[in-house]
Amino acid sequence: MNNSSIRTRLILLMLAATVIPIVISMIVTYFYTTRSVGTKLIQENANLIYQGKTNVQAYMDTLNRNSLSLYNDPAILLMLRRNVQDYTNEAQTYTLLQNMTHSVDGIYQIYLYMAKTRRSTLLIGDIPKRGYDTDNFSEPYTTGNLSSVVEPTHMSSIYGLGQSPPYYDPRPVITLHRAIYNVPTTEWLGTLSIDIKLEAIQDIADQLFNKQHERLYLLDQSGMVVYSGDGSLIGKPLSDAWTGPVLESKETRGQLEMNKSVYLYEKMDTPYMKWTLVKEIPHSYLYEGARSLTQINIIIAAVSLLLVIAATLFVTIRITAPIKKLIGTINQIQAGNLTARVDGEGQDELGILVRRFRTMMETINNLILREYRLNIANKTNQLKALQAQINPHFMNNALQSIGTLALQHNVPRIYSLINSLAKMMRYSMNTNQEAVPLSMEIGHVKAYLELQTERFEGKFRTDFELDEAALGIEVPKMIIQPLVENYFKHGFDPKLGPGHLIIRARLEPGGGTGPGEDTLKPDGEAGPDGAGAESGPAAAVPRNAPESRPDEDSAAAGASPDSGGCGTSASPVLFVEVEDNGRGIPEDKLTELQAGLAVMREETGIDEEGGIGIGNVRTRLRLYFDPQASLTLENTDPHGVRITMRIPLGEDTTT
Repeated sequence: MNNSSIRTRLILLMLAATVIPIVISMIVTYFYTTRSVGTKLIQENANLIYQGKTNVQAYMDTLNRNSLSLYNDPAILLMLRRNVQDYTNEAQTYTLLQNMTHSVDGIYQIYLYMAKTRRSTLLIGDIPKRGYDTDNFSEPYTTGNLSSVVEPTHMSSIYGLGQSPPYYDPRPVITLHRAIYNVPTTEWLGTLSIDIKLEAIQDIADQLFNKQHERLYLLDQSGMVVYSGDGSLIGKPLSDAWTGPVLESKETRGQLEMNKSVYLYEKMDTPYMKWTLVKEIPHSYLYEGARSLTQINIIIAAVSLLLVIAATLFVTIRITAPIKKLIGTINQIQAGNLTARVDGEGQDELGILVRRFRTMMETINNLILREYRLNIANKTNQLKALQAQINPHFMNNALQSIGTLALQHNVPRIYSLINSLAKMMRYSMNTNQEAVPLSMEIGHVKAYLELQTERFEGKFRTDFELDEAALGIEVPKMIIQPLVENYFKHGFDPKLGPGHLIIRARLEPGGGTGPGEDTLKPDGEAGPDGAGAESGPAAAVPRNAPESRPDEDSAAAGASPDSGGCGTSASPVLFVEVEDNGRGIPEDKLTELQAGLAVMREETGIDEEGGIGIGNVRTRLRLYFDPQASLTLENTDPHGVRITMRIPLGEDTTT
């Protein structure tokens, strides 16, 4: 694009006037939306965490008040103060513990220790376990504490009592320990321990976060995990980078941003419990809604931007198109085409300019002398006639002269190479034959390979595996050599070791085998020059059935009663394979080539280097032989390519 042209300047000006404001609007919208939506979501989650803290604390307060209910039972207090043992004490104890168990949801078991009588009672599932002359199992949590104490999540136990049926597997519990005193004195009478199921806290906590994207932690004052969405952390100390700043904070609630996450926390400060509820929200999830909204806005803005750009280009091109056409016409005139014409019927200034220029050129052409133009034409024709006299046969005769001179100077190798080149030229210049016996095509390939052998200094070898019966079959000229040439263009790589090229031909009755099946195995091993390539019969074979119309192809493809399911099953089939051990074809390119060969393409078949492409070979097969003729490509193991031509022949084929 010419930066000094009117079109370029106009496009840049209009794009700058439209694109820059839209892009700035998109950027501002993104940051504003992200900030506003993020702030709103943080506030909503903070309110949710506060509500969760309130529910957890209310539940623990209810449990703590329930532990004080034994002070309302005079019989139990009297029993704790006296060192008396009888059966009525056990019944009263069982009734008290059972009432306490059912007064609050989530209680798993209750343990009561009486210091005077040194008796222990554990009620689990309404079944009591009793111990006599025992020690206080909860002593580490009750000694010196005038109020209750909460033990973080741990596995349940039977409080030192012997195992007796029924058995209960340990489970995660949270325990409230309370020392019992002879109020108003500080005389210690015993201990009450209440184990609550972890599910009681889990039911409240699971409503506070999204397990797939967020994390929730309930910590005690030492950093021990009371509950977490990750079960492997429960009952273990947490030492993440954010733990210290959150636990040491003097604020009862707040937020902390760290490690691309936001941490919202609420603290529960009671005489018996100091817990902190923390919710971790990753930025990726917190701003997901903002990103989605921003993406929608960006898509809308991008569509608008594309429309603006399209409109800008359309208007600009419409304005500058007449100028571009006029410049193109001037270039043609400068090159000598004085009859070049530019069209323009617009009524604006550009239309007037085009029409005036056209009139000017018509006037100039009328002033050119007829004799001068005829003189130029005559000289041109004379030059073309002289060029046409250089006949291709002159090149062939020149090669023969050079070969004779090489023999005279005792250089037979040069003569052999020139002879091979001359054979190729004679073969390709003979336009009288569209089809030749397979043996002649093989001879042409050998001449080509002899030149390639000299070029690559014998770094490859060629084997011919030829069925004698196939050598007389007529095939289109230049049908095999392009496939061999592909190996030297794309496959031959000295780094892979010595090259190896195999050319096979076989004739099979009744359809034969498809590509990739058993290869030819002739009676004698083919040498580098291909045993039997030119020694077999070369009787001409009449060309196969003419090309049929699509409707005729469909009818011919149907099965007949005697054909065994295929209209051409009784006809022989010629298979020609070209296999190498080169680099092979990448799978994506191979898939593309196979897809292209699967359909009949009306293309020139000339590749980018000027040779005859594989598509051209396949097209000529389909035109010369039955439309069922095919060309397939496949990679070989460990590396290399096999190209197979399958040519159905007529029943009257002779060899």
